[in-house]
Amino acid sequence: MEIKNTPYKMLDPENCVMCGMCLNNCPTYNISNNESESPRGRISIIHGLNESMLEPSQSALSHINSCTLCLACESICPAKVNFYQLITDARNKYFKKQKMLFKVKTQLVSFLLTKSYLKKTIINIFNILNKKPLKKIFKFMNFIQLENIEANNNIINKKQNKNEVGIFLGCASAIFQKNVANDCMQILKKNNISSRIIENVECCGSLDYNSGKINKGIKHKEKLIKEFREKDYKKIIAYASGCSAFINKNVGNIDYQDATSFILEVLLNSNDNNFKITKKNICVHKPCTSKLANIDFDKLITLLNNIPDLNISVFEDNYCCGAGAQNLIHNKENSLNIIKPKIDYIMSNNIEYVLTYNVGCSLNFINSLNINDINTTKVLHPITFLNKILIK
Repeated sequence: MEIKNTPYKMLDPENCVMCGMCLNNCPTYNISNNESESPRGRISIIHGLNESMLEPSQSALSHINSCTLCLACESICPAKVNFYQLITDARNKYFKKQKMLFKVKTQLVSFLLTKSYLKKTIINIFNILNKKPLKKIFKFMNFIQLENIEANNNIINKKQNKNEVGIFLGCASAIFQKNVANDCMQILKKNNISSRIIENVECCGSLDYNSGKINKGIKHKEKLIKEFREKDYKKIIAYASGCSAFINKNVGNIDYQDATSFILEVLLNSNDNNFKITKKNICVHKPCTSKLANIDFDKLITLLNNIPDLNISVFEDNYCCGAGAQNLIHNKENSLNIIKPKIDYIMSNNIEYVLTYNVGCSLNFINSLNINDINTTKVLHPITFLNKILIK
């Protein structure tokens, strides 16, 4: 996806026809009933800004910022509007008009998550805060429900084998879910597949691209493409579905597959995998990035149904959890309101494990569970859960 130096055109019949079919599929409209918080409303605001009928006020920009980029509107749109491009272009065009706090937080998050030396420092701090009794003292941080943050890196130092599967960590997932890389390697090893963590790439580009820093996002993407192509991997996988969605949308000619999808295929095609009897109530979350990440949610449910005594449910509402596009940072109240039905479901059904394969969703669940003082529910990546109970 390249930036073109072309003027922003007016809406026409080939774009949004203002039919309103998107409204009830939009998570922000669902919690607010505010037209400006709907895809149709946001398109009208962008049109008004681009045609100088509206000033780029904080009120106007706040509605563009609050979109989670779940893209539920695109899936239902009869005119096939490229809503993703509309929103990301608008965020990029009007980024300099944002509040100073918004710009500082956006830049700071990008800086902290895309510098390897800073990520190592953050991991060390979280490892300390994750220990008792500090975990109780620093509960206000909300995200300290993390386990085994530091991955076992012994496998990284060996010489590269062109038959290996390369595991891309991503930026946020390298901090908050680095243990999932271990779980990937262990499951693959049990199935005689060699793998290693890909170094020298900190971010796929989605973090900056989606928040209004398109040029910076493209630089990360180009570095990722260069690294992927220079190394001879059998296949490249990543376990954050947000990364997979962006890579699939923006990177071509790479043998890439989301890690959840790849692991599911490996396990479903093997006759040697056995699972422990697991008498647990779990709820499986389907992130809104599933479609673009090419993850077959039904395959995950099929595999989980093969596990003895596991009680499986899925969330009754199909809305985005509210974490997307840094909403957890810039629009925390929105995120909490959008995820509330899911938290209510967890409480009323005594859910012990929530399985979700996107790091942003995981952090939003952890944050909301801690705010609601729910200590009996853990949030895990499906790959981690499967590795915990897999007998080989």
